[in-house]
Amino acid sequence: MSAGPPARWVQVASFAAEGEARLLAGRLDAEGIEARLYPEFQGGYYGEGFNLPVRVLVPEHRVVEAMLVVEQLERT
Repeated sequence: MSAGPPARWVQVASFAAEGEARLLAGRLDAEGIEARLYPEFQGGYYGEGFNLPVRVLVPEHRVVEAMLVVEQLERT
């Protein structure tokens, strides 16, 4: 049985530091919203990597819920 087409992932936030992105992803997961980081891992032997922004992605059908969480966190 097929579960349907794969989810399309959409950015809900971007951070300069991987740690901050991981905190938001963890909060979203705690709220029941699956989240991924892109790029997935910037750390390395000498610490954080290439100073690329780390994006927090959620499935397209959960964007509205995720943005509400992001907005709530920004207000506190």
